[in-house]
Amino acid sequence: MRLFIAVELPKAVRNEVGAALKELKMLSSGGRFVQENNLHITLHFIGESNDLAGAVKAMQSAVRGIRPFELHPAGFSSFERSGSRTAFIEVGGNTGELAILHESLQTALADNGFAREYRRFVPHITLGRSVEFDELIYAQLQETEFKTSFTASEITLFESVKEKGKLVYNPLHREKL
Repeated sequence: MRLFIAVELPKAVRNEVGAALKELKMLSSGGRFVQENNLHITLHFIGESNDLAGAVKAMQSAVRGIRPFELHPAGFSSFERSGSRTAFIEVGGNTGELAILHESLQTALADNGFAREYRRFVPHITLGRSVEFDELIYAQLQETEFKTSFTASEITLFESVKEKGKLVYNPLHREKL
């Protein structure tokens, strides 16, 4: 199974970010875009694993002492890696608490035999990969303002599967903060 742990977005936030996603699709000249119902904030990509019990145990350990906290979509951005541009929405709000949750999850997963991620954690909502757009469009997208916010009150273990050529993220376990 292809697994990852994330903060799910409530419907109102997915709708608002989804509107920005639609605009990006319309203005760009190509890319592989995330489906609106798959929008989330990744905390850790596990990859191929059948160890659901270990992942759940790590999640239970990671959330101890962490209380729900506020987050919100903050603005459009992108980064380029190996000649491919990833477009995303930055996350604002109590990102310090989100970073603590991320680090706690990293430690708990490593304690349960999962590989640790060593790259710097940048909380974001991925919109698309290999996205092609020029600087004028980039500037236009950066003007997007978001009004929604939400309380992050749980983390979710997802399985990523392909159905009819599209990625579907199936929730396998939720752990409350």
